[in-house]
Amino acid sequence: MKSRLIPIALTLLLIGTGGCRQKNSEPGGTAETSGKGDAKAKDGESEIAATETVPVEVSEARIGDISSSLLFNSTLETEGAVEIYPEIAGLVRELLVEEGDRVEAGDVLLRLNDDELRVLAKEAEVDLERLESTFRRTQDLSERGMINDQDFETVRFDLAQARLRVETARLRLDQTTIRAPVTGVITERAIQIGARVAPGTRLFGMMRLDEMIARVFVPGRYLTSVKVGQEATLSSDFLPDVALDGQVKRISPVVDPKSGTFKVTVAVNAPADQAPPGLFVSIRIITDTRTNTVLIPKEALVYEGGRRFIFTVLDGKASKIGLEGGYETATVVEARSEVEAGTPVIILGQNGLKDGTPVRVINSGGTVLTDAETPAVGPPGGA
Repeated sequence: MKSRLIPIALTLLLIGTGGCRQKNSEPGGTAETSGKGDAKAKDGESEIAATETVPVEVSEARIGDISSSLLFNSTLETEGAVEIYPEIAGLVRELLVEEGDRVEAGDVLLRLNDDELRVLAKEAEVDLERLESTFRRTQDLSERGMINDQDFETVRFDLAQARLRVETARLRLDQTTIRAPVTGVITERAIQIGARVAPGTRLFGMMRLDEMIARVFVPGRYLTSVKVGQEATLSSDFLPDVALDGQVKRISPVVDPKSGTFKVTVAVNAPADQAPPGLFVSIRIITDTRTNTVLIPKEALVYEGGRRFIFTVLDGKASKIGLEGGYETATVVEARSEVEAGTPVIILGQNGLKDGTPVRVINSGGTVLTDAETPAVGPPGGA
């Protein structure tokens, strides 16, 4: 009986010893697993830190010129719009121009029937010749004392009146020929051959094309800002590739009490074939220009609570700066605050940034810039 119990006891002892060894080996296994977990945790933190770096695009603040201007809309017109009327009554015998024709000052536009006036002019000339002959004889008799002074003066006045009648007849005859008063283009023909006209009958409309103008109405608060001679630029959606230059020609000194505006006339330095009358244009009157000032792209602006800010890049982090702006255009704003030329300004990716947020600069294609390509990083105003 004892001999059977001994093998069983040895077997149980070996099983217990193996179990103890297995339990003793478990802490070692636990430590190894824990070490691998710490390494994974560190790698995860590194990945999280990398993903928290915000990609941004930057553009350097630059030195340039910028102007203050006033923008208005108007239509081009000409100050040389002319309506042509006859000075005498008559029948239209000949038309020499049509709408759209360009004419020079003095060119014949129309002729009236002048048969009767030619006869009257010839009659006046014949009468003048008769009185000139009578005057010569009377003057000779007066010098010899054969007639009194009253008879001589009567003949002299008759001669003067005859001369006036000739001038009147020639003038009326000349008025049957209608000429262009200015150089320009015929915009309207209001009559036709055979029509009977009178001094109140409109014959033609025409325009001078040597100088176009645009009239704008400026708010009264700018009365002291707008001055004669200031430059202006004009553009039109109908002529997108054409830019026109001009200048302020006249300023009305009176502010309309109803609209609160005053009239400004802008002369356009362009011929009518480039700037036709009636063209709708945008007019920018330049009131002041600042040279060699710091300019920032408008894409960089961030608005918070009615104030404007920009973000620059400083030591790989976003640096928030309040912007004191000056003059502006559609693309840039003048920086009157602590920004100097060459400062890298964030123009893409700045929305939602906070001061001190880590950033990485990329180009417009999304590629990380190399050290040589990355704009110089430093504090605003740094060397």
